[in-house]
Amino acid sequence: MMRIFKRPSYEAKSEADVGQLIRVVIPRQYRSLELQNASLVELIANALDAKPSLIEINLDRVKGVLEVTDNGAGMDKTDFIKYHNVVATTKGKGSTIGFAGQGAKLALNFCLKVVTETWSTSYEGYSEWQLRGNEAPYQIYDRQTPSLNHFGTKVMLYLDDKNKGFYTEDSIKQVISEHYFPLLDSELLKAYTGESPILSDSRTTLKIYKSIYKKGLKFIVNGKEVLKEPVQNVLNRKKEVSIAVYKKPKANGFFGLAKDGLPESLQGIAICTYGKVIERTWFKKEPRDKQAITGWIEAPYLIEAVTTDKCNFMKGNKLWEGFFRKTQAEFAKWLEEIGLSEKLLERKPDLSNLEREINSILKNLPELGLALFGSKAKADVAIRNKDGDPRKQENGIQLIPVGEEGGGGGGGVPIYPGPELGQAPTIESGNDTSAIIKPRTIRGNIRLGQEENPDSEKEARFDGETVIINVSHPAYKRAEKDKLVLNYHQVKSIALSLIEFNLDNDPEPSYQKAFELSQKFFTLWGKQ
Repeated sequence: MMRIFKRPSYEAKSEADVGQLIRVVIPRQYRSLELQNASLVELIANALDAKPSLIEINLDRVKGVLEVTDNGAGMDKTDFIKYHNVVATTKGKGSTIGFAGQGAKLALNFCLKVVTETWSTSYEGYSEWQLRGNEAPYQIYDRQTPSLNHFGTKVMLYLDDKNKGFYTEDSIKQVISEHYFPLLDSELLKAYTGESPILSDSRTTLKIYKSIYKKGLKFIVNGKEVLKEPVQNVLNRKKEVSIAVYKKPKANGFFGLAKDGLPESLQGIAICTYGKVIERTWFKKEPRDKQAITGWIEAPYLIEAVTTDKCNFMKGNKLWEGFFRKTQAEFAKWLEEIGLSEKLLERKPDLSNLEREINSILKNLPELGLALFGSKAKADVAIRNKDGDPRKQENGIQLIPVGEEGGGGGGGVPIYPGPELGQAPTIESGNDTSAIIKPRTIRGNIRLGQEENPDSEKEARFDGETVIINVSHPAYKRAEKDKLVLNYHQVKSIALSLIEFNLDNDPEPSYQKAFELSQKFFTLWGKQ
């Protein structure tokens, strides 16, 4: 039975007009989640930051009380006071997945009160916190923990009458599974505890570059452990993935193909930090048999790129963009290996002139073009060499000049994208020249492709390298009847897909920016 202590050691109330912050500003950051579930996700994140071996969640629907308890490090007195500061956090940038007290702050919107107990090596105490009008008064009681009898933190939400029935045991398990599934997967959990999970049939193992939860980790809901069957058990194809930054492994995981279809919650590649699923993504690809493709990548260093609601990565963040491009390339390569890559149509009519036209516009539109030219493409080049074989500029191989015969790679050698990238040939097509083949990296030009995707409402999509026009779209079908109308339709579709991609990576997107980019693009197009 909880003991009640009457005399608080410390009384205060949060900043003036805190009601506006708690009711409007903070919840606005969690639009992707219901407020009650966002609070639970945050409470678990805060518990994980304390590096516990046990997180216990108990629900009493009759009394309307939800408890989240961990056996982690607990808080000292200074941090416990900061915990109640609505506009502050005790967390260092890029070091944790939670924001101190954020779960409790969200809960004030639908609770009569929030009681928090904490016990660390230097402090023991508890607090009671309410939202009253535009104030959030709280009382702290030192040297007292009414129900917590070990190191750690316990947060008790006393739900108001309207929300007493919101949580159920099943809904709590669903939230944990959706947002923290790697920590429930008995095999993947080993990556976080330092045991190294087995990720393939060849019994190879994968190791996160450092163990995160060294003491192990269990989730208990109403007295029962929540544990999932390893997702690897339902896969028939797997590929280990390692993403390096400056030649040092920073992210590890796998891509997998299931024997049968997967539940929607497991479809796509889960990008995680510290065991929290931040996003599930297809890396802007449209693979066949999507319902059977899953995966998991743990990237602790991306914690610096996570949004406040922990359900996305920050737009325009360089860490995220660099990771995305590298992993997208690995994903595309794997899809091709297993025969499930997006199947583009043969380009009819030939799109080379249109490619040339679009790339010319983008080079004169830095607001849009610079955001798109970070990608690289590999292409074979034929470099003149008297000892090489006779080569023609055709079949996707470009022939380039060199300063000296046979030089083939000295500084300042001009690299000209070949016809397949929409650029003029370096010599007349058909001329035989002695040359050797070497792979080169080409930057800067987007490519065009076509697909039949009748299930998509998009006229075109851009994956960072290629704009893929949907020839099954009703607007394309209608435009196809007139060559001039079709040309305009394709230009418009390409422009919109590029603008959408640009705004997806803009930290501050707006309709005004989209409108201005569209105007500038078509002004340049009209002048050509």
